[in-house]
Amino acid sequence: MITRNRINEKYQIITNFSRRKILVINDVLDVDRTPELDFEDFDAMFINVINPLYDYTRLAIRLASPLLSEKCRFKPLFVTQRLQGWLGEAEIIVDGYASSPTDRDLAQTIDEIYGSMRRLNFLLGTEPVVTHAEEMFRLVRYAISRGRFTFSSEPVRGMSIGYMALYNYTMWYTGQERMAAQEREFFHSEMQRLGYIRHSRFIDRIHECPHCGSSHLFFFETCPKCNSSDLRQQSVIHHFRCANVSPESTYRWDGELRCPKCHVLLRHIGVDYDKPSAIYTCNQCEESFMYPDMRVLCSSCKRNLQTDELLSRDVYEYELTPDGIHAFAGNDVIHTISQAGFFGYTSTRNFMDYVRQFSTATNNHDEVLIVTRFYVFDPNADEGPSLDARPPIVQAMARFFNYKSAIWGNNYYFMNRVREGEIGRQQSKMEYELKAELNDYKQLHDGFQFELVETYIYHPDTDPETFVRRLEESRNK
Repeated sequence: MITRNRINEKYQIITNFSRRKILVINDVLDVDRTPELDFEDFDAMFINVINPLYDYTRLAIRLASPLLSEKCRFKPLFVTQRLQGWLGEAEIIVDGYASSPTDRDLAQTIDEIYGSMRRLNFLLGTEPVVTHAEEMFRLVRYAISRGRFTFSSEPVRGMSIGYMALYNYTMWYTGQERMAAQEREFFHSEMQRLGYIRHSRFIDRIHECPHCGSSHLFFFETCPKCNSSDLRQQSVIHHFRCANVSPESTYRWDGELRCPKCHVLLRHIGVDYDKPSAIYTCNQCEESFMYPDMRVLCSSCKRNLQTDELLSRDVYEYELTPDGIHAFAGNDVIHTISQAGFFGYTSTRNFMDYVRQFSTATNNHDEVLIVTRFYVFDPNADEGPSLDARPPIVQAMARFFNYKSAIWGNNYYFMNRVREGEIGRQQSKMEYELKAELNDYKQLHDGFQFELVETYIYHPDTDPETFVRRLEESRNK
């Protein structure tokens, strides 16, 4: 029997054949901001939003995401059959398509997902995600809830399945590849240290830009003399009779091939020549050469590079161990895996631990840390919705996930990792955009105050404890 428990203009809740309650979403619905909906009110979601605007449909899915929504977390998500093939990357969190929420196959899939969770002792109800590290933990927990126990170390667009597509569903965007790679490398090393994962197989060796970490590279054959890529290629002909070797263009004569040395026409029957190689000629400077140079253009940071400047990275497939599956299923990882290596909002302890970690790393000799300290006072901080675990000001600053940030009393710290030669430009950019965002927040919140107090620079060859003490002491001033 199918019953309709609750009907609204944008949604309805129905009970299917298996007595599971399905939240049917007919229009864009912010589930977390709908007060009459509680976590316990439904067992699965069905997106029935049809709109010619792709972003509109994608927003409907995002607001009911089992990864991003607190009220929908880990619950099965289905989409109307009419949208199959149109969701792009959003399809990674869809458990299936159906013609209606009462479809029997849909009901069976829901029961299978919950059955798998029970066997894993999977903890469904967890606290709201606050830090970026916790978002990554939830990402892996979601994969486990769907029976996915292997994943790769790198997401590379265009690669086949095996590269963990779920990584592309985190908050990282184009241009943040290097920072995302740093987080994943730290995350994997932490999980290996704890025995939660192990190498399953080698997948690929990719090459990355040494400046931004992007693996999206363009390769150009260029002239060794003038570096132009305006090249033409032609075969070299070896005439057996007189042993002449020269470009094919020197043999062309009145529509035929004639040896420029002995002036004999080349035979096409009983061939008396071969083409042992090719030669390049630059259309800009007319230089001829056998082997062109190679120039690399990074599509992200637009730098021109030589091939020997590229960094190689091995991509492995990992598999979760039984201990790892148990730890993620019960959400124990939040207490065992350090969050120091993650960016975004974090605890003060992890913020300071990152300084210590940075000082011992072997691959950051040309980088420094910039830390800005703001004084903030928000009299409305306690009036935010109870669903939000982050302070309202942190929610407002969430778009700066490329900075590591922490609040300590009325001190709001932001950290950026930059190259030695970019300190001045990056510091100015960092201070400007943070002050602009805080000022926008101030315009909307009466009584809010802020002030940029100080900016600190940490070099990895200096004592991290001295720097940490300086941050700790300055907050009392």
